[in-house]
Amino acid sequence: MKIAHTITALAALMVSVLPLGAQTPVDTSKPAEVTMLGPANSGDSKQEVKDKKKDDKQKQGDKQKQGDKQDGKVVATVDADIISHYVWRGQDRGMFSIQPTAEVSWRGLFARVEGSTGIRAEEVQEIDLWLGYRLGGFNIGVADYWTTGLDIDDRYFYYDSENGAHQFEANVGYSCRYFSLQAYTIFGGRDFKLNGDRAYSTYIELGIPFRLGSLDWQLTAGMTPMESAGSWQDVTRNTEVSSEREVNMRVWDYAEGPACVQASLRCTKELNLGKMQLPVFAELNTNPYLKKAHLIFGLSIKPW
Repeated sequence: MKIAHTITALAALMVSVLPLGAQTPVDTSKPAEVTMLGPANSGDSKQEVKDKKKDDKQKQGDKQKQGDKQDGKVVATVDADIISHYVWRGQDRGMFSIQPTAEVSWRGLFARVEGSTGIRAEEVQEIDLWLGYRLGGFNIGVADYWTTGLDIDDRYFYYDSENGAHQFEANVGYSCRYFSLQAYTIFGGRDFKLNGDRAYSTYIELGIPFRLGSLDWQLTAGMTPMESAGSWQDVTRNTEVSSEREVNMRVWDYAEGPACVQASLRCTKELNLGKMQLPVFAELNTNPYLKKAHLIFGLSIKPW
């Protein structure tokens, strides 16, 4: 009888206690979590929220690209830049131009074609072919540059080193979220010093990205460590005797010796239009060696 009474009492106690115990972890924990999140987010400005969404979107895109690389998928991209003035490594290559790019990559390997087309026939037309490999932040590649104005007949399928217009270049570099360091050296094609020796024209570039005032900024400095390829060219100059006169001058692709040939600052604002990204940028581009400066405006068209 005592055992029966004891069991009955324990059963009654459990029935009375269980409902309270079940409610405590379920009903009180959820409201507490919501209450804590509300004040934490309420202090963020609209711009900070937008920046966070953009960062999350970028991280998601990076994860997707990394996943495609690991899964062995072929990734293809296409985009185009429209710029008011084309300046390449400190070299003035004409005014308004359209610069399309198409790339195919697989497990770090990539092949890319890019170029530049001016709206006027006398401006430089350019076609660049790239083949390379990326691993983490490191990259290595080779390129074939072809531009008009070097060969008198502007022949593309003509690879003579002295009279053709092709230049073959090797590139190695490293990029991370804090900086990008790239080195380029021309090893073949049309690349000779004024004395006729091969120049091995070299260009080294350091880029530092940062974010300020809801804009993406890029500070870039480019230099050559030695004499680059050069040529004699007829240049129009103003003189005391005549307002304009043709002068035969020595002109180098980069510089006649170690020099800083590019110092630039670019700010970019990315606009999202449906299934298309539209970064708009303004850039102050200078060449300290030539004492030149250009203010450039442009936009990029990048489908999702």
